[in-house]
Amino acid sequence: MKHLTTGVNCATLTPMDSDGAACIPLLAAHCRWLLAQGCANVVLLGTTGEANSFSLEERKAILEDLLETGLEPQRLIVGTGCCAIDDTVTLTRHALRCGVDRVLVLPPFYYKNIEDAGLIEAFAKTIDAVGDGRLRLYLYQIPQLTGVAFSAAVIESLLHAYPAIIAGIKDSSGDWEGIRALCFQFGKRMDVLAGSERFLIAALRAGATGCVTATANAHPAMIAQLYERRGEADAEAEQARVTAARAAFERLPVIAALKEATARRTGDERWRNLRPPLLPLPLA
Repeated sequence: MKHLTTGVNCATLTPMDSDGAACIPLLAAHCRWLLAQGCANVVLLGTTGEANSFSLEERKAILEDLLETGLEPQRLIVGTGCCAIDDTVTLTRHALRCGVDRVLVLPPFYYKNIEDAGLIEAFAKTIDAVGDGRLRLYLYQIPQLTGVAFSAAVIESLLHAYPAIIAGIKDSSGDWEGIRALCFQFGKRMDVLAGSERFLIAALRAGATGCVTATANAHPAMIAQLYERRGEADAEAEQARVTAARAAFERLPVIAALKEATARRTGDERWRNLRPPLLPLPLA
């Protein structure tokens, strides 16, 4: 199969004005910087982008306004997952109308202890309701936040039913053995994207196509260089350096820390703004 999403993909932050409204000029400049630094694509409105702190209309407006700045829709993957199937369908259809065919979709995440059959039905209803053959859907595995995980049986069922639609999975579980199992079971049939650059070299060797990472907001070139040097003798040493850089952010509230780092890099204090319940880092 031809893999659609490879390399280092940055889950972008969403800059905000003091009133919490998304600041599109800052976002557009940041996305262009990420791409110029070697990121293959930008993932908009994921966890790092505080997607679930925005309303549906706000999320649609952010995508529309960003594209109006001239950013290519082919370089974007948009988070469209919501608790309500109709909301996910609405955002997914909107992304397709905007020319973005790759979407990252959370499972419905309010109810826990969901049976596989229920999760399969939720995604089947979503895909059928969208009803667009252009759709390329990435499952978003982040059970530490959603409380819902995609089992191998769920993935197999969806791949069997929608082989042209299910494009891959982003696994942000932090479970290396789980990522490796996904590569082994599904890596030849869909994209497997590690949700952290900590696993990049190991995941690529196991059959992953790349990673989606939040910390690329702070040092995209370093991570992109690691991907480019994946076959070199010093790849393990480069991996250790990248892992150490990520660990520095993981000792803090990650989104707030990345916004603080971006504020310092750009000199623009608006980057420090977050929507509650998230808070900026306390001033030293």
